[in-house]
Amino acid sequence: MIVKYQSTLLPYLLAELEHSRNEIKRYLKFRSVSVNGVLVTRHDHPLFAGDRISLQTDIKKTTQRDFLKSKLQVVYEDESVILINKPAGLLTIATEKIQKDTAIHEVMQYLKLARQTGSKGKIRQERGKEVFVVHRLDREVSGLLLLAKTYEAKLALQTHWKDAEKKYYALVEGVPAQQSGTIQSYLKENKYLNMYSSEKSEDAKLSITHYKVLKNNQNYSLLEIRLETGRKHQIRVHLSDLGHPIAGDDRYGAKTNPIERLALHSYYLSFPHPKSGKRMNFTLPIPPAFNRLLSTCRE
Repeated sequence: MIVKYQSTLLPYLLAELEHSRNEIKRYLKFRSVSVNGVLVTRHDHPLFAGDRISLQTDIKKTTQRDFLKSKLQVVYEDESVILINKPAGLLTIATEKIQKDTAIHEVMQYLKLARQTGSKGKIRQERGKEVFVVHRLDREVSGLLLLAKTYEAKLALQTHWKDAEKKYYALVEGVPAQQSGTIQSYLKENKYLNMYSSEKSEDAKLSITHYKVLKNNQNYSLLEIRLETGRKHQIRVHLSDLGHPIAGDDRYGAKTNPIERLALHSYYLSFPHPKSGKRMNFTLPIPPAFNRLLSTCRE
């Protein structure tokens, strides 16, 4: 369903669908409504003309695994890999303090349920109970996160990870003077675990970030970021060095937090499949919150 006019979610669905208020509230409660590919449960979620609403009305036939898949936003899955759209606020892997609220834990639960509910043939295809990290996204960053389902796949992916291509959307404070450019520096970590640009040294790693301004208004700009190297906090440090920190990133100098999260989203990932070698390409849309903030932008 394509949204025809600006509204909020519950009133729009009531006006456009032949469903009762209680039915629509039930769909929202059971995470059966998506806007632009993202699950929504809030009745007052804002809608804009051109937004796409998807509705899963057959809740009774939705299995627990389907629910978990929707919660995880599984983008792609086969016997070797699983690709998810990680929400902001979710760790990639566990820490000493946080063990379960991680992408790894959620995917393991999803695959465990698959083994329990699938056919015998499906169960035999699940060769292990572990999930292996291929790369990481910061806890505050959303978007495409690739995990391996076998150790062999992990090794193959990491061996050829230099051939992977990663792109991000970054919503930054202000408007860069140049519409595109490259930021290059040597990154080091201080005792507070923050990264910073430094002179070339044995413990500093060369880091290269390419950016392009896609659109902006007077206060914020949407940038496309392409990584040539993949260092810890690389994008965050480089955009801060540019004088335009990512909105919501007070760790690296942001003064504002307009969408109540770090405005960085991994939207594109391309990599050779670990088994077939075939090039795999995946893209996610711009997060709706980014678009809403830039609704008065000039391109």
